[in-house]
Amino acid sequence: MRITLMLLLLCWNTLSNGQAYIKDCQILYNKVYSADEFSKKDERDLLQTCNEIYSEAIDEDNTEEALQSITTAIRIYSELGDQSSVLKHIEKAMSLAREQRDDYRLSLLYTYMGRAFTNLGFYDKAKDAFDIGLRLAIKVDEKDNGHILKLQHYGGIAMIFEHSNPPNDDQKNIAYRDSMIFYAKQAYTEAKMISPQHTEKALWLGYRARILGSVFLSKLNYEAGAKYFGEAEKLLSALKDKRFMISLYRFKGILVYNSSLPDRQQKALYLYNKSYSLALLYDIPAELYFITDAMAGLYSEMKMTVPARLMADESKKIKYEIDQNERKAILIAEKTKVDPETKFDLLILTYAIIGMVAVVIVTGYYYIYRRRPKHYKHKENITEVNAADIESRTEQINRLIKMIKDNDGSFYIVFKEVFPEFQKKLLYFHPNLTGSDLELCAYLKLNLQTKEIAIYKKNSVSSVDNRKSRLRKKLKLSSETNLYVWIDNI
Repeated sequence: MRITLMLLLLCWNTLSNGQAYIKDCQILYNKVYSADEFSKKDERDLLQTCNEIYSEAIDEDNTEEALQSITTAIRIYSELGDQSSVLKHIEKAMSLAREQRDDYRLSLLYTYMGRAFTNLGFYDKAKDAFDIGLRLAIKVDEKDNGHILKLQHYGGIAMIFEHSNPPNDDQKNIAYRDSMIFYAKQAYTEAKMISPQHTEKALWLGYRARILGSVFLSKLNYEAGAKYFGEAEKLLSALKDKRFMISLYRFKGILVYNSSLPDRQQKALYLYNKSYSLALLYDIPAELYFITDAMAGLYSEMKMTVPARLMADESKKIKYEIDQNERKAILIAEKTKVDPETKFDLLILTYAIIGMVAVVIVTGYYYIYRRRPKHYKHKENITEVNAADIESRTEQINRLIKMIKDNDGSFYIVFKEVFPEFQKKLLYFHPNLTGSDLELCAYLKLNLQTKEIAIYKKNSVSSVDNRKSRLRKKLKLSSETNLYVWIDNI
């Protein structure tokens, strides 16, 4: 009896310690995300705690705790801008989420993956990640969680357009800016649909209002920008976590600078300094780079030579460190695949495929043996439909070629819509292809010759030939293989 009691106490102690560990992790997380008590040491402690919980949970085969801890760690890495660590851990976390059929966390993980790809310039991979995340978000039962997931994915897609957007005076880029506004509005709408009683509604709605304001600012619509910045400040300034105020103060500074106020430079500098102070407190490299660069420009314009020089030097130093970190992350990103299959309902999918095959066989039998005469009666109609399809495809290809000639930045996005399976098939067999490689493959798919590519892209013929040669090596094609024919068969 005494031995049994001791074993029960030991089991209870083990369980209690595990729960306490998770509770400590949550307390530490709340502390980290509070401006009143923030310190980098707490952040490092939280990451260490998450990693310790993950290791113990894996040893004990507790996949639920393992998933919870690794997802929390990835969230912190993402907010720190540590893209390498996000991508290093993301596949393990996704594997756990799939194993547990956890749509919510898997969708969340695709958010972090999409952000990492966007920040590193892998826009196609980022779009794929956000698209998959959106499909998973729809399956989440809890409404508020679904809205929060969707707003992050919509916001992520808007960010892709923002990152890949040419200068505002480029009229060819109107479609890009309109797309950016569309997705930013979608994210804002999802934030408004979160229940009023939800504890994080103010954060999500305020943050999305800030992003929508900056999108309108990029379109030089200052009135709309000011409106959304005002809403964002009202919501975000009441939160303990002040890191969302960093970019808000910076964008408000840009708004004031572009106003007609007589003291606009001084007011803009005041807002920049508030942004800079918080960026230093939270030690966020990307935000520090943006604000120091903006301050250097403003100081220079105000003829304040010394602070302008200091801020410019600090900005260059931060940019160098960011570039160094991103170089490592890019190598990981190139190898990281965006799995188009969630692998959740594999058994259901298998049964569905078997059922579809059976339907096709039965339908085929009926069509061939029962309706053969009708087949010949409708042959002319079928020919007409095929002709219409060919004409439509020709129009699409002509449109794509025109986009290349016009150097339209949205070319590859439209190309993927016309040839939806092309990139997936290429990357399945050759995952190391870069964005530049995929774009070249698209040109070859459209049967553009070397000289045409050189003219449209303003490159030399030898430069295009070198690119084709490097592509051939990556694809491991022999010299006898016709590159155009090979690409056309994809």
